[in-house]
Amino acid sequence: MPITDPEKKRIAQAARLVMKICFNCGCRNDINATRCRKCRNPYLRLKNRNLGVKK
Repeated sequence: MPITDPEKKRIAQAARLVMKICFNCGCRNDINATRCRKCRNPYLRLKNRNLGVKK
């Protein structure tokens, strides 16, 4: 069921997309993290935020 309320949609997108991913273990981390919370690796990337239609 799609979300029609724009405020709820913004909150849901922030919860799903605004995070960093560890290159080493794939763990999801806080956007402000400098090291992975699981393996302590400093090599993090931003989660891919491209929204679009699935093919």
